[in-house]
Amino acid sequence: MSPVAVLKVSIMLSAFLYVFALALRARAGDLAHLFHRWRAGLRAFAAMFLVVPAITVAVVAAFDLKPEVEVALLVLSLSPVPPMLPAKQLQAGAGGSYIVGLLVAAALASLLVMPLGLHLLGHLSRVAREVLVASVALPLATTVVAPMLLGLAAGRLLGDARAIAVAAVVGRFALVLLLGCAAVLLLAMAPDMWRLLGGGTLAAVLAMILAGLVTGYLLGGPVKEHRAALALAAATRHPGVALGVVAAAFPGQRLALAAVLIPVVLNVLVGIPFLRLVRRVRA
Repeated sequence: MSPVAVLKVSIMLSAFLYVFALALRARAGDLAHLFHRWRAGLRAFAAMFLVVPAITVAVVAAFDLKPEVEVALLVLSLSPVPPMLPAKQLQAGAGGSYIVGLLVAAALASLLVMPLGLHLLGHLSRVAREVLVASVALPLATTVVAPMLLGLAAGRLLGDARAIAVAAVVGRFALVLLLGCAAVLLLAMAPDMWRLLGGGTLAAVLAMILAGLVTGYLLGGPVKEHRAALALAAATRHPGVALGVVAAAFPGQRLALAAVLIPVVLNVLVGIPFLRLVRRVRA
């Protein structure tokens, strides 16, 4: 196994542990939160899987992007919420039920939306029309579904007090593992990421991120904290799912991996001032 592959597995492990820690503190009813509150669920679906993909198509058409970047943006626009995003959403003040419900609902929706969406968008770009459901389902199963179910089961066995204590330890370990692996991976992939810049890449990625933030905030409903959480969800997508699909479209090419990492890095940089702005509005 190559060093890059080891880092990818380690990042997936950190995502597994983080969702497991989140589920330890959650309740089973949280999983269906957005299905019971279907209006909020429809707004979230429209923001993540209708408006943002449509804007991304327009952005891709407006810039002369490299094929890897074009495919990465389209795939990310149809990907679910990343496992680590709830940490930012909690900082934005959103409740645990809304966050867990959004994580689960987006994961289930993407199993249908991503293959169908990429098939429909295939004639508009150079993206491959056929996307195997397995390439979407495997990252979701390993980083969202499995740790969520295990965490809920472990939480009931441990009891509330012990579950909260264990969740704190596991969550901190997952964060340290993620930060360490991400730093090494970015250093290793920096030359490839640099090769993809130019031709409007930065402008296109920023346009997609800002479109997600604005759309999610506008469609987030009357609760300010939910608007902030949906804004982050619409702008930040699951890199593991995107990596699996992009790797299938460009097998063995490091540039495909680098193309996914560029939006991930810019999302972090844009997300920091956004969270600060949200805290000021709440204060």
